[in-house]
Amino acid sequence: MKKLIIVMTAVVIMFFMPPVRASAAEKSGYVYTIINNEATVTGFTGEPVYVEIPESIEGCRVTEIRDNAFYECGTLKHVAIPNTVEKIGHHAFYACFSLESISLPDSVSEIGMGCFCGCSALNSISLPENLSKLPDSCFRSCTNLKIAALPQGITEIGDFCFSGCTSLTTVSLGDNVTSLGDCSFYMCDSLKGMYIPPSVENIGVCAVGYIPTESGAAPLEDFTLLGMKKSAARDYAENCSITFENAEDSVHAFAIKKVSGERVNVPSVFVIFAAVLPVLLFILLSRKNRKRFK
Repeated sequence: MKKLIIVMTAVVIMFFMPPVRASAAEKSGYVYTIINNEATVTGFTGEPVYVEIPESIEGCRVTEIRDNAFYECGTLKHVAIPNTVEKIGHHAFYACFSLESISLPDSVSEIGMGCFCGCSALNSISLPENLSKLPDSCFRSCTNLKIAALPQGITEIGDFCFSGCTSLTTVSLGDNVTSLGDCSFYMCDSLKGMYIPPSVENIGVCAVGYIPTESGAAPLEDFTLLGMKKSAARDYAENCSITFENAEDSVHAFAIKKVSGERVNVPSVFVIFAAVLPVLLFILLSRKNRKRFK
């Protein structure tokens, strides 16, 4: 009798419980799953060149691109990510060596380690303001990447994050970065200078201005580190025998703009001169015309 009651109770519970939806399917070059009314892209099929991930699949919001989803997808050149995606897992686009550009929507607040590592054709990136951390090896060996302009929300740059980005010439760090991981910009031999804001408190081993040699890591020649007088940037430069330039006055502010692409305020003397210049030209031209008519 007791067994019968237990079985009947279990049947009643199963009957009235809301169903947990779980399914797996393929569509337009990618594989997805749906669990509890949320869709996740988990992989790919065939040899996709262009993948457009929709905002919803089967009426369910697409919120995640799973770990290793497009791992070593060598044919992928373009991917469109909707503003419903909140997380991109580790190594999601690892070694997608044909991927040319990536734009992450503002909805993305987390990306995993090695996410775009080995994307050697990647020449431009657009990162959302909601992102607070660039994890380890995130853009490692993106050998065609030339500019890294990081949003203000970034506070931490992980180990080996931009290591091996041999074409990188311009780096613009936000004003809220507090930490540069070990070898974060190691072997970026096209980078001739970099401005590190005073917000940075920790700079890891061989983080900036180092390249590999036969005898081990060594400072990059003709590399200049710019920063404030009392800062972690200056301490790092002195400890590593790297040229350091003070960036507290207007002259060096222009050097920062040239080296790292940072925005700078035009010094007041130049603003005044720019305002007065048209008046001076007008006076000079007026005098010339007077002499001509005389």
